Amino acid sequence: RGTMAAVAGFTVSARAGVTAARQTSIARKSTVVVAPSARRGSSVVTNFNPAAGDFSVTLSQGVGAGVAVVAARVVLFSLAKAGIGKNVEKWSAKCTEYGIDCSDLYHTEDQPGDAWYLIGDWKPAKAGEPKHSDTTLVGILTTRAKTHELVTECESNGITTSDVVAATYRADNFISNEKARFNELTKRLKEAGLR
Repeated sequence: RGTMAAVAGFTVSARAGVTAARQTSIARKSTVVVAPSARRGSSVVTNFNPAAGDFSVTLSQGVGAGVAVVAARVVLFSLAKAGIGKNVEKWSAKCTEYGIDCSDLYHTEDQPGDAWYLIGDWKPAKAGEPKHSDTTLVGILTTRAKTHELVTECESNGITTSDVVAATYRADNFISNEKARFNELTKRLKEAGLR
């Protein structure tokens, strides 16, 4: 027979040499109601109280939560992907409108590797496909278009920009180089009191 004893805020059950402790709270009493079951060995916890240390979840609840999380991720990923695709189109059109050459962001010829495939539906890039992911591509196109807008604003206010446009801040990373140009032009506008 198991005996129960309250020791320093813990309920201790000594049965067959196995000790299981569960902290009880005097300020917050947690009552677990176990519904009688038709099958032996199964029980249903009707109040889930993690604050009191009750972390019991049934298998069906766990599976349901997992399915809900995966479904939410798929939906949100799909929406984000569609939104990023629209932004690529938007900023590509803006760059074309401004006369900005973005041909360096796309493959000019088919890439080798058609004979083998990685896991999934991977295929080597074809001519005209972007060299970067959609997220990176949106960032580059946005920076180029906004830099063009800053150059126009600077020139209309008499601020020289030729040194910034021709500058190479980081030869090893063209993305950081373009961001540095954008930041320098913004700084000049702030110094002139226009921002």
